[in-house]
Amino acid sequence: MLDAFSSSFLVFAYLATAAFQLALVFGAPLGEYAFGGKHVGVLPNTLRVTSAASCLALIAIAGHYAAQLGWFEPILGQTGNSLVNWVLFGFAAFQALINSITKSQKEKRLWSGPTLAMALAAFLVAF
Repeated sequence: MLDAFSSSFLVFAYLATAAFQLALVFGAPLGEYAFGGKHVGVLPNTLRVTSAASCLALIAIAGHYAAQLGWFEPILGQTGNSLVNWVLFGFAAFQALINSITKSQKEKRLWSGPTLAMALAAFLVAF
């Protein structure tokens, strides 16, 4: 039951993060909350392309957790699924670390809590 709750939380969290990245792609003036906070306002085109790639990756990760909930047909077998869960935990832990040590206080305040919660939930799913 805890793993189902954690997977549901991760689907929501990764889709919300993907929506944030998509807003950056379309020119939302939120640059100080992403990529180290070095670009106040609208991101330059290179980082907007990076946000587009991030958005797609985040949607794929949300799809992985949605498949675990039975919303989609899983692509991987049990062993592959377990391996991917641990890789995604490592990714979430890395995100939490990066967002906790960033020099941008606005980015840190926005993302430290959610990324830490995502790492904890990813650990519960992988464990």
